[in-house]
Amino acid sequence: MVIRCPNCKFTGALRAKSRLAADDVLYCPRCQTPMSFAEPEDPTAASGAEAELQTQPHHQVDWEARTSWLDLIAFWRTSKNILFHPAVTFTTLNYEAGISSSLVYLLVYGSLGQIIGRYWFTLLGIRYGILEGNALSNTIHFGGVVLLTPIVLFASILIVAGLVHLVLRILLASQRPFAATFQVMAYASGATSLVNVIPFVGRFIMPIWALVLYFVGLVKAHQTSKTRVFFALLLPLVLAGLFITGIVLLHIAVHVLDFLEAIQQTL
Repeated sequence: MVIRCPNCKFTGALRAKSRLAADDVLYCPRCQTPMSFAEPEDPTAASGAEAELQTQPHHQVDWEARTSWLDLIAFWRTSKNILFHPAVTFTTLNYEAGISSSLVYLLVYGSLGQIIGRYWFTLLGIRYGILEGNALSNTIHFGGVVLLTPIVLFASILIVAGLVHLVLRILLASQRPFAATFQVMAYASGATSLVNVIPFVGRFIMPIWALVLYFVGLVKAHQTSKTRVFFALLLPLVLAGLFITGIVLLHIAVHVLDFLEAIQQTL
């Protein structure tokens, strides 16, 4: 059958019509306008092979309508929707709004959550003597961590989002530009960072919850299969695992060489 975009009037042939459900969302290949396919209630109502596709309205998350970056009401509503209603939130999110709102959300509240998580572990280290040095040196070290947290958080999300989007493009699964991938990962990371308010336990819950939100959000944002998103998220995990394994092996090799050198000196 023939479909036509209500925005740019792009016309094309649609195959595999039986795979479309009433709530499926289609995207114009030219202007990326989201469209829903609606089966006509009366088969005689359709004129020949052409059916109209209705534009789906975007949903503006509360954070995008904030009065300032200290708008705690908008922050709380946005975080609650992302954490507990990710499918609905990421399906209707306005991806044409750009990354500015998601970036501010990540840098302000995502960084705050990371700092709180680090604070709990600093207290634990001081309490049980794990951290060396006096109170002044530990305070200075924690202050340095606070200053570097937004930079490290932004760089890590930017790199991971870039890798994920690259794999999505390779798999022909990126229906939207990189900004959409960044929005999903920035909002998900910012929301799950707040789990760190739970002392100690939140630090371990956070990455698992964030990974689930990445998965749900990318499937909805790019309207692609779960399998492709799974492999797109798997690559950064594999690279991170290889990096950590390389560091561990290097550390072991250094100790082995020191041990062998000590034995050689005793002979």
